[in-house]
Amino acid sequence: MSGLKMRFIKPCRETDSSPRLTVSRVKDNKDRKTETSLLLDLNILIRMEDVILRGKNPADLGLMELVNFVNQCPAESICLSPGFALSEVHPKFKKQCFEIFEVFLSIFCPQLVDHPTATRNSELEPEELRKLEFHELSLGEQYLHSISYYSLIQIHIIDSKYSNLSGVEKFNIYLDSVCDDIDMLSAVEAEIAKYCFCTKKDEYSQNLKDRIQDIKDNFLDRHADPKKRLLNIFNGVQDLKYGKSALKYSEKKFFGKNQETWVATLDSKLYWLSESIHHYPVHGEPHSKFYSIVRTDEQQNCSYWQSVDDALYARQSIREAEGKASSPLNEEDMENLHKILLNKGFADFYDEFASNKRVN
Repeated sequence: MSGLKMRFIKPCRETDSSPRLTVSRVKDNKDRKTETSLLLDLNILIRMEDVILRGKNPADLGLMELVNFVNQCPAESICLSPGFALSEVHPKFKKQCFEIFEVFLSIFCPQLVDHPTATRNSELEPEELRKLEFHELSLGEQYLHSISYYSLIQIHIIDSKYSNLSGVEKFNIYLDSVCDDIDMLSAVEAEIAKYCFCTKKDEYSQNLKDRIQDIKDNFLDRHADPKKRLLNIFNGVQDLKYGKSALKYSEKKFFGKNQETWVATLDSKLYWLSESIHHYPVHGEPHSKFYSIVRTDEQQNCSYWQSVDDALYARQSIREAEGKASSPLNEEDMENLHKILLNKGFADFYDEFASNKRVN
């Protein structure tokens, strides 16, 4: 646990790397009547639970950077939002998880809690928290996750089924799959595929090797049990919603205040992914519309990264010429995507992994 590091990610930005989130920036935002909002990921709430229920040291869990930062910010200038993390939690544990969050703040960041000495309205038991599974989500939420879920399932199938092919060949099969099956091509999921199909080379720097491994560990967990593998894939889908939600809520006003929305995470692979692809603002356009791929010098000089990036750009150009790149999805489109996931997506997955096949 000592390796946990708090990161603040701004998914929509003009710079290649996330800018530093500083107290002075929060103060400037407040002067401009803009609220700085931090979407907390589930890892943070789980570590808070470790502190409150199990007596662990918050410094050892990477939490003190968040605590110290919040305590230095002016009153009513920053908002911590656990809602998206709580949406991953099974209803049985949601109330307890939120109460632990409030207890943690009452101890370490009391100015953020309305009633610092209150919050515990029920007995807190150190029971293992359980995440929601896909079938337990509302139909609307399942619709929202269908593109990401289908795309990540295809990464697993292709990696297993075509293990003898090169990473570039696997990536081209991936592009064919998502474009032909669901007629969608998301740049973020395609970026994940590039890392999952990449073979670490001896000449890569340790930094790039670590980035590749972190992303693979999360999005390409090759569990021998198909059900657990599928659960792990869905966990990856859930991880992607933080950046997407931050993009959405940065464009909204809450109680008359503009929002500058960040993701606070202890998850290194979300940070590495955000350093590889991010959205950038264009006046009058949704924050999620335009994206930028960022490559290190060694990636720019590597034939693998050149090839997969060129393949993506070429495919996107074809889709743009066909009028598909920016077509909005209606309710019927979402329903069809959901049906493809439930039928072809899951069927293909179990065809590949349910028998006693090799698991790489």
